[in-house]
Amino acid sequence: MLTKILYPSTFTLIAGLYFTFLSLQESPVDLMLGEWQEVSWEYEKLDSLHNKGEGFDIMVTDHIKEEISKNLVIHKAETWKFYDSETLEMEGQNTHKELHWTLKGRGNILQIGGSGEALEYYEIQELSADHMVLHFSFDMQVRGIMKMTFKRIQS
Repeated sequence: MLTKILYPSTFTLIAGLYFTFLSLQESPVDLMLGEWQEVSWEYEKLDSLHNKGEGFDIMVTDHIKEEISKNLVIHKAETWKFYDSETLEMEGQNTHKELHWTLKGRGNILQIGGSGEALEYYEIQELSADHMVLHFSFDMQVRGIMKMTFKRIQS
């Protein structure tokens, strides 16, 4: 008799606590909203992962960044502004683009596209109130992953 009450009530209590804590977490969309400043680009060559420890230890120069981002929406964007309406403004020294953004998957894939632009997908590696790290894969001469780091601009 005791087990018929104890097990279901314990399960219900644990499930209730789990979903309560889950609902108290800030959603990825809420964390994305605001203005972000590009801090760095780092490159990791996939073919060399087995030769040395994992890590993004190669900083990307402006020339390499120019070559990599030639066909990307993010070309020359230094400030990203995410809005509630799923609008993204990207601003650079001489550029300004307004695009559409949305989160896919479990909130870990950032999809960016615009009128006439191809859709681009970025994997969100880290996202906090003041720090964001995005990864994207590309295929130039060698396979690799770019790590883009952003910090929130306080306004």
